[in-house]
Amino acid sequence: MILAYDGSSLAQGLSGVGYYTRRLLDELASRALLGRLATPVVLSNKPVTVPPGARLHEGHRFKVRAVWMEAFVPRALRALGADVAHFTNYTAPLSLDRPYVVSIHDMSLALLPECSTWKMRLIVPRVLPRVARRARLVLVPSIATRDDVVRLLRVDPGRVRVIPYAAPRAFAADREVSPQWGPPYFLFVGNIEPRKNLARALRAFARIAPSLPGQRFLIAGQPGWKYDDVLKELRRPELQGRVEVRGYVDEDELVSLYRHATAFVYPSLYEGFGLPVIEAMACGTLVLASRVSALPELAEGAAVLVDPGDEEALADAMHALATDEALRARLRAAGRARAAQYSWEATADRTIEAYDEARRG
Repeated sequence: MILAYDGSSLAQGLSGVGYYTRRLLDELASRALLGRLATPVVLSNKPVTVPPGARLHEGHRFKVRAVWMEAFVPRALRALGADVAHFTNYTAPLSLDRPYVVSIHDMSLALLPECSTWKMRLIVPRVLPRVARRARLVLVPSIATRDDVVRLLRVDPGRVRVIPYAAPRAFAADREVSPQWGPPYFLFVGNIEPRKNLARALRAFARIAPSLPGQRFLIAGQPGWKYDDVLKELRRPELQGRVEVRGYVDEDELVSLYRHATAFVYPSLYEGFGLPVIEAMACGTLVLASRVSALPELAEGAAVLVDPGDEEALADAMHALATDEALRARLRAAGRARAAQYSWEATADRTIEAYDEARRG
């Protein structure tokens, strides 16, 4: 089987989709090295680095991804004689003469369009329904996302496969990591954008800051878009010296930040899965997350879940996670146990099954 793999999301600083694309590719490549899978051929509109066991297709590139996808990818697939293609980031060529699967990570654009960029709102709604309906299989990370895809894109539920994501093995490894930022601190990880609801989390922290004088709030993520409300909260007098925006951090530093945090705070308005939640739990970090979309499916019973619109509930939960030792001990054990139920090995196994199913038709 000749597998063509969309690696275009690897050409920039990795966030959710990029991490998915990289971690799955690492597992596929490791199987190829063992002779258990044909070498995956990675396509990208820009040069990217691929792991041993994978091969980067050097031709058929174009800087603008949308143009590359429509005009260059079909030619590349024909040149390679690809048996099946995996498009890892929502979109695929609208005219394609061979089977493909597509990963749809969430339906936030349809459900929360105001939280997306104008470019996404302009292009994706016109493309995604056709891409999903023409795919042999649609891969989603959660039951909640499957239900959204079936309902909003009118995809046959028999062609949707739920394949959850996971934390890398290094996040759960029993090894000592040095703190990169002095505790105690609450931690947020992710791009700074409206859907992440970070401004409300900062207001909640401001409520409890006087009662937790040593506690701080660390933001590990890069600015995305529409983050003026976050900047406004950062200027609050009561938060001066109590909040740091760390920017993008690599995985090694991220493990350290998770491990030494008082709790991971993730008040997102919508998630198709919630990779940072499973990463935090794998590290033994306490989690405060939203009771919306896929997050209860992932974290119910292993984290504190609240209404993301309830600032008081967020504040109360943060205070409890910082002070209630019995709660802390229970959630630390429950979080590790929950994270252990997910692995990239299992994700890769089920994805390969989807490739075989799609190729057979």
